[in-house]
Order: sequence, then structure tokens, then C-alpha cells
Amino acid sequence: MTVTYENFQDLESEEKVQGVRNGLPPPQSLLQHLRSGPCLLLLSLGLGLLLLVIICVVGSQNSKFQRDLVTLRTDFSNFTSNTVAEIQALTSQGSSVEEMIASLKAEVEVIKQEQQAGTSELQEHTKQKAQLGHCPHCPSVCVPVHSEMLLRVQRLMQDLNKLTCQVATLKNNASTERTCCPINWVEHQDSCYWFSHSGMPWAEAEKHCQLEDAHLVVINSREEQNFVQEHLSFAYTWMGLSDLEGAWKWVDGTDYETGFQNWKPGQPDDWQGHGLGGGEDCAHFHPDGRWNDDVCQKPYYWVCEAGLTQASQESH
Repeated sequence: MTVTYENFQDLESEEKVQGVRNGLPPPQSLLQHLRSGPCLLLLSLGLGLLLLVIICVVGSQNSKFQRDLVTLRTDFSNFTSNTVAEIQALTSQGSSVEEMIASLKAEVEVIKQEQQAGTSELQEHTKQKAQLGHCPHCPSVCVPVHSEMLLRVQRLMQDLNKLTCQVATLKNNASTERTCCPINWVEHQDSCYWFSHSGMPWAEAEKHCQLEDAHLVVINSREEQNFVQEHLSFAYTWMGLSDLEGAWKWVDGTDYETGFQNWKPGQPDDWQGHGLGGGEDCAHFHPDGRWNDDVCQKPYYWVCEAGLTQASQESH
């Protein structure tokens, strides 16, 4: 047994010697080596650097989070401001519409009273005319008064119908359809017409009509030509016909070649001698109703036209 134990000790001694020869320090020696000054300093620096990197990464993420938070707050603030502004605008529009409805209702009541008064007067004149019988003065006195009163009542009825329709349109402001002609517009067939009393260039006149949900007048028939002609002032007046793109076109897309035309003899001639540059690309009415082409920049009167819906046509 003794010999065997000694052999184990010899074996352990040989392993230590072999380990030294192979360059591997014993465990206790390695721990002492790490605890030495330079190694401990390097280890501390490494840990400090790692901690610094971690802090930088966390700080960067936190900074990005802060920027995102500021952006979200700004967006929310802008959204809130815009929403409040839209609500205020809608409230203001609602108040304006309510005021307009109240004003129109007041006008309707005034016209109703005038209509009732006119009807009473007309009935009185009719009664007086019947009582006078074959009075020799009736043709010169009673008949003109009677006709004047009848015309007055008819005009009051037209104004009353227009105002009533306007009130209904304002109340039903969700509808974009035009069911009656605006005040100061003239209704004819299935359209409304507005005749200006001042002048402006063709393009500006068309823009003015578009702001009223209309366009410069488009002539589709001799009957419509005669109606417009009856309402023209003694001035040149723009219509919705031009050849700005090299071919004559109506503003609403109506086919020009197959449609109604009423040019003066020799027109259109695209005359270049006016000294204003370019040709004559816009059509207008002469005071006699016939058509002529002229320079679009000239300030002529104009006529707007807007269509009526089927509902309006059925209600008349």
C-alpha cells in the first residue's frame, strides 16, 4: 500500500511539472495574477467601457422616445386646433344660414301681405268694373287700372314662389341640386339665366358664372336664342363659346358642329388687325342677337346659365 501511495504522489508531481512545462499556470497563480494592479485596472476599464456603451444605447433610445413623444404632442395639438377651427367655421356658417332663412321668411311674409293687398285691390277694381257696366269711360280708366293691378299680383306671386323655394333650399342645404332659380335670375324652360350689368373679359366672366354653380350661356335652339335676345342690353355680351384650343367649343361640352348657330354674315373671321395681339377666340352677342368673334380680353357684358333639376320642373 505504501508503494502505491508514493506512486500517486510521484504522478501528481509529474503532472505539476508537466503543466509548468506546457505554460499553464496553476489556478491559485492565475487568480493572484488577475488580482495584480495592471490586470485589475484593465478589467475595471473594460467594465466601465461596457457600462458606458449600455448607457449611451439606453440614452439614445430614450432621446428618440422623447422626440417621438414631442412629435405626437405637436400633431395632436395641431389636430385639436384644426378641429376646433372647423367646428367654429361650421357653427358660423350655420348661424349665417339661420339668419338668411329668417330674413327670407320675413320677406316672404311681406310679399304675402302685399299679395293679399294687391288681390283685394284687384277684386275691388273687378267689382267696380262690373258695376260700371258699359260706362263710356271704362276703356280709358278701368281697363288700364285693372291690367296694372293684375300684372302687379302676378309679379308678387313670382317673387313669393322664388323666396319660398330659396327658404326650402337653405333648409335642405345637404342637397346640391338646384330646384329653383336664385333671386334676380330669370327662369326659362329648364334653366335659370342671369344677365350682367357690367363688363369683364371672357375668362373672368366664366369664372364668375362657375362661382354661382353655372356657366356662360349655351344656345341650343332658336327658341332659346330668342329668349336670351329679348333680355340683352344694348351692349356686346359674352356667351359660352370659344376656340381657345383651335376649334369652337361650348363650355358645357355641347357639340358645336351639329348645334344651333347664329353668326353674323362673314363671321367668325378671327380678325388679326385689332392691334391687341392674337386672334379673336371668344364669341359674343351683338345687340341684335347675332354672333361675332372678338378678342377675349375685352370687357363685355355676360349671361350665366344654370340647369334646373327634374324635381323643380315637376313642381311648376
